[in-house]
Amino acid sequence: MKVESVELHPFRNFDRAAFSMPAERVLISGRNGRGKSNVLEAIAFLSIGKSVRGARDQQAVPFSDSHFDISATCMRGGRPLRLRLYYSRTEGKQAFVDGDALDGVSQLLGRLRTVHFAPEDVALVLRFPAQRRRLLDVLLSQSSPAYLRHLQRYQRVLAQRNALLRDALQQDAASLATWTEQLALAGGEVRRLRLQALALLRNPFAAAAARLAPSAEHLDFAYRGAADAETDQAEALRLHLERSATRERQLGHTLVGPHRDDLVFLADGRAADEYASEGQLKTLLIAWKLAEVAFLEDQAGGQPVLLLDDVLSELDEARSSALLEMMDGFEQVVLTSPRPLAPGSVRGFLDLCLDP
Repeated sequence: MKVESVELHPFRNFDRAAFSMPAERVLISGRNGRGKSNVLEAIAFLSIGKSVRGARDQQAVPFSDSHFDISATCMRGGRPLRLRLYYSRTEGKQAFVDGDALDGVSQLLGRLRTVHFAPEDVALVLRFPAQRRRLLDVLLSQSSPAYLRHLQRYQRVLAQRNALLRDALQQDAASLATWTEQLALAGGEVRRLRLQALALLRNPFAAAAARLAPSAEHLDFAYRGAADAETDQAEALRLHLERSATRERQLGHTLVGPHRDDLVFLADGRAADEYASEGQLKTLLIAWKLAEVAFLEDQAGGQPVLLLDDVLSELDEARSSALLEMMDGFEQVVLTSPRPLAPGSVRGFLDLCLDP
């Protein structure tokens, strides 16, 4: 999978811009504020249908406009694929593939697969459980339509169950039991697929971490909240919900389930968000992103596009060199940097400079 060109008409700070990327290695350079990160965000928008930064759609609309419009031409399996995402404050969001409107934006998922790294992810993702869960949700939604269906079902049922728990006057045992059973079934599938994915991610994560981190460091991850992978996840969640029922009625919301689970990153056996150094945190997240590439390639039969926003400034010289060497194994890498890379530091990068 490769992105051949991207057009923004408009998006973020761009009124109208077009970028040709007919290369396996693309460097987008330019001073801060030129929009380098915005180009990567636009590509990711076409991949997952929303901002990879977690921003609301309207925040990507230029101040003087009422809409954004992103298009890209990609090569997939030797064939061109034209993707477009349009958002208007008044009309909402619409996705197109080869000129045909899709029934829903979620149908973009799986057309263009990407893995995105940004410097702010180090603090946001590794320090907050909700952002770590989002890592898994974005990854699995790109690789598995079944996961996306179960997750959306779980979120709808969770909202209904919480509404019932909040309204003490409307609560009745039969209605709550119905929503609890549906939550256990959907949540059990979400947990099962998350655990299955983590088992597949472990080896590529360990391999990437070993190349990026000093030999004395041991980096790992664990999933907390779910039963053992061999357990019936729906039944385990059902029992946990039963044990939490009294307290949930008192507090007015669901206390257990995939929405409360945690993907914990570990450095030398301790929680990274509490004990790891900045260098370890950066290495952890980059190793995870490289593992995502291997996972998507294995599950989807083709490599995703790797989007690395200012990643080299986040690493020391040894880790930067190791990462640049690893890039040779990827079909397409789009990298941003505030300045052109030093001659000889990389091979074969097409430099798209945004400076005048």
